[in-house]
Amino acid sequence: MVHRGMRWTDVIRLSGDMRWTIGRSSSNPIVLRSAQSSRQHAEIRPAITPDGPVWAIVDLNSRNGVQVNSRRIKAPTVLKEADQLQIAGFELTFTRNPATLTRPPVRLPSVPGAASPNGSGAVDDGATQDNLGGDWQSDCSDDDGDNGESEVDVVSQIMSSGLAGRINREPNPTRVENSSDSDAVDPLLAMAFALGRAESIEECGETLMQTLEDLMPGSTIGLYLFDAEQKAALLEGAGLAPPRLVRQPAGTRYRRPPTPLIQPILQPQSAAILARNVLGDRRLATENTAGEIDVESIILAPLRPVVSERGDEAPAERNALLREKSLPVGLVHVTTPAGKPALTANQLRNVVAAGEIFCQAIRSIHREASLTRSLKKSEAVISRLRRQLAGRIQILGNSEPIRLVQQQIAQVAPTPSVVLVRGESGVGKELVASAIHHAGPRRDGPLVCLNCAALSKDLLESELFGHEEGAFTGATQQKRGKFEVASGGTLMLDEIGEMSLDLQAKLLRVLEGHPFERVGGQSPIQTDVRVVAATHRDLRAMVEQKTFREDLFYRLNVVEILVPPLRERGRDVILLANHFLHSFAESMARGRLKFTSLAEKKLQRHRWPGNVRELRNVIERAVVMSPMDAGGDGNVIELDADDLLITLVAGPSKGNASKASSGKVSEADDSDDLELSLAELEMRHIRRVLESTGGNKSRASMILGIERSTLDRKLKKAQKD
Repeated sequence: MVHRGMRWTDVIRLSGDMRWTIGRSSSNPIVLRSAQSSRQHAEIRPAITPDGPVWAIVDLNSRNGVQVNSRRIKAPTVLKEADQLQIAGFELTFTRNPATLTRPPVRLPSVPGAASPNGSGAVDDGATQDNLGGDWQSDCSDDDGDNGESEVDVVSQIMSSGLAGRINREPNPTRVENSSDSDAVDPLLAMAFALGRAESIEECGETLMQTLEDLMPGSTIGLYLFDAEQKAALLEGAGLAPPRLVRQPAGTRYRRPPTPLIQPILQPQSAAILARNVLGDRRLATENTAGEIDVESIILAPLRPVVSERGDEAPAERNALLREKSLPVGLVHVTTPAGKPALTANQLRNVVAAGEIFCQAIRSIHREASLTRSLKKSEAVISRLRRQLAGRIQILGNSEPIRLVQQQIAQVAPTPSVVLVRGESGVGKELVASAIHHAGPRRDGPLVCLNCAALSKDLLESELFGHEEGAFTGATQQKRGKFEVASGGTLMLDEIGEMSLDLQAKLLRVLEGHPFERVGGQSPIQTDVRVVAATHRDLRAMVEQKTFREDLFYRLNVVEILVPPLRERGRDVILLANHFLHSFAESMARGRLKFTSLAEKKLQRHRWPGNVRELRNVIERAVVMSPMDAGGDGNVIELDADDLLITLVAGPSKGNASKASSGKVSEADDSDDLELSLAELEMRHIRRVLESTGGNKSRASMILGIERSTLDRKLKKAQKD
């Protein structure tokens, strides 16, 4: 049992075969923080004698020796009941029953430091450590600890995880309950609840100061909060900024801690310090207006984020805590004036515990703010992606046929019914299916599309229902089918009319709600899928021709949506063309583009056998071939009719047969020319001649039979129009 003065300070249990070294080094199980102690001063070791197992103490060639019952030992000495050991100014009592010690031993001269097992904790918990600097220790006398110097009584090593460590520590049965410990529980608990409701750092600081004022009445308290840049400035020797908050009793005035005390406490891994008998010591306190040091005791505790040291914590989470550099750091400075009781080790623990709770609250506020910022960024990204997705699934158009389609989508989307979408190739059947999916209750589920015409019968069955490993040649592993992948969402079967009859029978059973098996499998699989089928064929005619199952047709044809071809949508062609133009111009950084009136007329006149797909490709090519720096100066660049190269793949005239076979025809049909005005026809011919001459106006004017100036005038007039 280690004691100091007239009170016991700790009980060290000797057990097992362990050898207990004693000394100044932190690696010793029993640490004595004193300039009189050697790094490894002595050792208590187990031994076997004829009378049974005993404990013996050995001097490890220490500078100041070891005394047992006031006699210096020179050889290993067996310890007996109530033997008293004097080591480096400390007194230790050996006993096998601490409860028999009803009275403290005779008072010894006080010495700096304390003793502890494991070198951790505060005095009553264990360790003390004077880490204010080696020059302070050198000021202490080697012969007498009570030399009038300030007594650096406790330097706590209760750091970020100290509070949790004490809570989880098994209680010491020999420790007497201290009333100040139990009295501190209620304010700390109330503080924890109050900080849990705090919404700002200022509110947390006020709560911390009120709690410390309740725990240490009559003390002056200063709270310093500063960021990493301010801390770096302090470490470089800059002065301490004014405290954020101050509490001072009537008749007293708060004074900042001196710089020699601040520098070590700000170092990494530093610990809170309690110093008593500070009167007159300028290293520990600041002078008053009269030039005197009228402080009895101080507590200076650093504030840091809590970093868990539990081994069961995930590495990613632990690293995230260690990287939390944005949280504020600071100090809590507490002083008691001369003539008032000195601060105690229990109050030091309370300050450290309150600081840990405060740091946790600050960390939570910063994390909440960070999460809020991240949430806003995510919401912005989601909003942008929704707009982009809406552009992909939005069905544009104001014509009567397309409005009917939009109305049908709005009616059928909330229901679970099977939908059959019919229309020519390129009209946007997949877009209709996507709109049905995203407008319905399955919008959060997957949307899976499968083109039945792109696969053979066997591969299509595997794609729809999946297969087991080894089901056929090349089936090297199990594969889930589209029905499984789309469970909870929508499955679009494009070109359903191309499916074989026997596969149609299996599809019908699934649509009727029956389970299915993978190819080569035996386990039934049940899925929850909404099916949207699409085709460009007339399924009724196919039923009559016996190429499509009648029962499957009636199962698919619950709701039929007929998508009109582009040629029947009137002015929707211009609306879609402008939509594609702006979309491609933005994605290709082509600036501001627009169609001329001639270009719009050309778009309007074409019959678009490829429908919206063809229109989209024509506009994309026009944007790709537009000048790279188009609109770079903010001007609008116009795309003329000649910029729209439309491919004619059916019904070419004899005169245009060679051009049609080459795949590029600049719509020179007589039917088109008949709808042009004389001025438009003239300008079109002039541009064709200029194109054939490579832009040579002199040669073009000779071919046209007009003067060069006349050609220039006509071109300028056309540009103005």
